[in-house]
Amino acid sequence: MNHDIPIIIEDLYRCFVTEPNPEFWPERFHDEPIIGHGLWAFYQGLQLGMQLTDACLDQP
Repeated sequence: MNHDIPIIIEDLYRCFVTEPNPEFWPERFHDEPIIGHGLWAFYQGLQLGMQLTDACLDQP
């Protein structure tokens, strides 16, 4: 299996995911920054995917 990440994915990640910021995470993850940031980044990706889906469905 090829595990290369396409450049577009890297570009999108850099645009939508900021440096780790505990203010964005649930308080229970402040002592686990890798999990806190990973969950926050995953959540941001889901929100972006839902927005893209909505935009595509709105097209006539």
